[in-house]
Amino acid sequence: MNDAIYYHNVQVSSKDCTKHKTIKLPNLLDHMQEAAWSNATKLGFSTIDLMENNITWVMNRMRLEILRLPEHKEEIMLETWPAAMDKYFTKRDFRVWSKGGELLVEATSNWLVMDIRERKLIAIPEYIKEANFIVDRNNISSISEKVKYIPNNTERSRGIQVSWFDIDINDHVNNIKYYQWVLDSLGGEYLDSHDLRKIDITFKHEGKYGDTFISNSYQGEESNVWMHSLDHAETGVSHIIAKSWFD
Repeated sequence: MNDAIYYHNVQVSSKDCTKHKTIKLPNLLDHMQEAAWSNATKLGFSTIDLMENNITWVMNRMRLEILRLPEHKEEIMLETWPAAMDKYFTKRDFRVWSKGGELLVEATSNWLVMDIRERKLIAIPEYIKEANFIVDRNNISSISEKVKYIPNNTERSRGIQVSWFDIDINDHVNNIKYYQWVLDSLGGEYLDSHDLRKIDITFKHEGKYGDTFISNSYQGEESNVWMHSLDHAETGVSHIIAKSWFD
């Protein structure tokens, strides 16, 4: 298979960056998802392709590690590929490289298939499994750590209102928004003075237009390690559980 289908080239623009002239996490994730979309399209199994059968891809979990954030005007190469598959999950890995070959970011993610009409998760259809597009490109280790949030330990909270602009092609909140919302609870002063090094996030329920959430967090046993939960304001149900590591 043509190796080029696993790569997506981007130059970091001014709108991608913080005042520190490094890429914002949501913008980095957006570029990574575009790379994944491009790869899935070339393989014939993009979200649009699946929608013809009233199903779609939804992310279940991601672990992302940042070695160095790309900088303003830097040219980067995003590599992504489908790395594993079982009855319910497809594993997709990512690496972000500098033009000179420096590894900047590494991530692994788990994806599920959702029935659009029933809004429920289903086993991966046989026709997808039979396509046999799984590859090994020095695959990243799978996520094994269990992340648990203890509500009584909550130290910081922030309210979130889902707007129309947060909804994506699957008619629910785009997963990139959740990264922003869980980290927003830490506050601008903390985010401005610390560098995110790793985040492990689990998506438990979809969010819809008009939903209201409470983003909660507390510092874990280690310094600058935070636990996060995004809870529905009315039902109290946790939609997101996450853990983040900062320098």
